[in-house]
Amino acid sequence: MKAILSNVNLMDLKDDLAQEFYSHIDDLMSHPLVLKMDDYSQHLNTSRLQHSLNVAYYSFLFARKLNLNVRDAVRGALLHDLFLYEWRTEQPVEGNHVLVHPIQALQNAHKVTDVTYVMEDVIASHMWPVGNVKPKTSEGWLIQMVDKMCAVMEIGVQSTKKIERMNFAPILLGLLFYIN
Repeated sequence: MKAILSNVNLMDLKDDLAQEFYSHIDDLMSHPLVLKMDDYSQHLNTSRLQHSLNVAYYSFLFARKLNLNVRDAVRGALLHDLFLYEWRTEQPVEGNHVLVHPIQALQNAHKVTDVTYVMEDVIASHMWPVGNVKPKTSEGWLIQMVDKMCAVMEIGVQSTKKIERMNFAPILLGLLFYIN
């Protein structure tokens, strides 16, 4: 289990960084609602659980550096997309997905753990500025930025892999033939 573009095995409890990160979410990572996120796609072929782990891990690194509330930032980041439906084809609550899913995620987070003020802000405001809830805490501002950064990385890495798999030989031969 790794975050995108990271070499740190998050399950390697001999690694001090991995151990510290995992200590903030170990109880959440065994909860059935959290694990169910793995059944849903988020960005291309990235599962919602993997995306949430990516956001949690990079939020962990930034929050440590910025002396923020690391525990609440990481836990809120892991739960920020805890809505359990395929948003492209179904939506159990009427309204714009951008506005509705943070509410659904927050309701589910309350089913999983005690949600602090910081965690609530992180989850409710993670779609800012597209969403209508503006962050109130430094951790909320951080996670809304890291969420977008991870989405770009997830899509970028998968797009790069598609390009690498393509066979450009026929195209290059065609161009050479055309130029000559």
